[in-house]
Amino acid sequence: MPWSIACARWKQRSMGAAMVEAGVAVKALLQGAAPERKQEIKDLWNHYAPKVCVVEDARGVNISAGKGRIQFDHKTLEAIWLLGFNGWRSIETYSPAIILAGITDGAIEDILCADDELAAFEMDYRSRANSARSIIEEKSSVHTTWPQDVPRPEADRETLGSHQEMVAFDLVCLATAYVFLHELRHVKFLSDGDCPADRREEEIACDVWARSFLTDKVESYAQSVGQAFSRVLDKRSMGIALGAMILHEITPESARWGTAEYPPITTRIQAMISGSTLAKESHFWLFTACLLVGIFRQAHRQLPMYAPSTHELVEQLITDLQP
Repeated sequence: MPWSIACARWKQRSMGAAMVEAGVAVKALLQGAAPERKQEIKDLWNHYAPKVCVVEDARGVNISAGKGRIQFDHKTLEAIWLLGFNGWRSIETYSPAIILAGITDGAIEDILCADDELAAFEMDYRSRANSARSIIEEKSSVHTTWPQDVPRPEADRETLGSHQEMVAFDLVCLATAYVFLHELRHVKFLSDGDCPADRREEEIACDVWARSFLTDKVESYAQSVGQAFSRVLDKRSMGIALGAMILHEITPESARWGTAEYPPITTRIQAMISGSTLAKESHFWLFTACLLVGIFRQAHRQLPMYAPSTHELVEQLITDLQP
């Protein structure tokens, strides 16, 4: 059952039935994101028996973990979905300037300013992002205007209108799986009684564990389905990068410097993205650069003058991202 369809149905079930169905759907999501670890996920579920609870919609981002429990609300998944599809559209918005800057050794900022067609693309990009923020800020998403060029979360993958939307669907599912794996690691820490003394260290540990869970055994999956290892790793890594962008967008500006419980947002993004073993010509770097340029442009921040490659551009943008 697609997680988006299940989420729509949970609101109509009794608490007990909704909890069972939510747990089944989240478990299936994780197994679909990392099929090579299907048995491990089953074993984790059997050992820790996390109760997955869908709570009533409320203002803000509502997804968290406690001892033996993961909870979230429906509208938080709607915001993740919308931000994920918008993140995919960052390619059409910013990749031409990034590619041209690499060819001409020009400044990305100057190339963007000279692009007569950029304004229309950016207006749509910012409009979708604003819709997602409205969902987060309101108590319910009922009155939020849904962008016409983004399918509803209830859509089934095979009914989507284009290959591009199917790719976006896959990446959003990977990003969402990353979020739930992060929360599952919190459940493990609490159940095992070995939480780091510093809550901020625990957050980074959960980020690293979720990233490793999705990428460490990619080779065995690639071999089993007859695909190139690099292609599968590219896609998993792009899903994680999308998750990093979503994390940035759903974190309140006041918390991006870090708090007593959460490290600075740049530290978390570095844990999710930096240190990748992907080849420098991987599509991952261009996609991630587009996501990061989108963050900078929405904040009206100056972009780096020059980066010799998309790989180095990503590293520089992450370094400069700190508010």
